Amino acid sequence: MSEDRLPEFTHRYFWDIDPAELDVGEYPRYVIERLLEYGDLPSVRWMERRFSREEIVEVLKSSRALSRKSANFWLGVLNVPREEVRCMSRVFQQKYRQIWNW
Repeated sequence: MSEDRLPEFTHRYFWDIDPAELDVGEYPRYVIERLLEYGDLPSVRWMERRFSREEIVEVLKSSRALSRKSANFWLGVLNVPREEVRCMSRVFQQKYRQIWNW
């Protein structure tokens, strides 16, 4: 399997596209966000092998797509200060979660 393709066991997390056609190298943020939010253990392990810790942490810090629940879990796992995670800030939650309270 090419390094730029998703393994088949991750395809279920990419329901809105054709995962077999996704170029992982071209869309790393999308892949990392999706797996941080929905991935199971094999998917997360693949993500950790495919992307650097720095790439994963940067996505965690800047993502607007992660739920508070997932972000809270990952900030503990990756040892990232809560105040550095965008979706955990009060301002973000007031601004972006007004309509969709999730």
